[in-house]
Amino acid sequence: MTVKEKLKKMLTDCGMFDNQADKVLEEAIPAMESMGEAFKLTWDSPAEHYPDSFYPIIRIALYKEALKWIDKNAPKAWFRDMFKR
Repeated sequence: MTVKEKLKKMLTDCGMFDNQADKVLEEAIPAMESMGEAFKLTWDSPAEHYPDSFYPIIRIALYKEALKWIDKNAPKAWFRDMFKR
């Protein structure tokens, strides 16, 4: 599983469909990369290249971007609250 696939799984595990998760990632990856050097990941590398402790940090940024996408594109989505953690 790649880093990008792992992030997509985080989104779909919270209720998004695959196509919605893909759209979120299209917006989230550039947004996260603009946050600084720590967020410039090798998205297609194996997920295990990064320590497990890194993913909760990435999840915070990913969920923030997911909420932006949901509010813009699917504000009444049942899964919105899943991203508020």
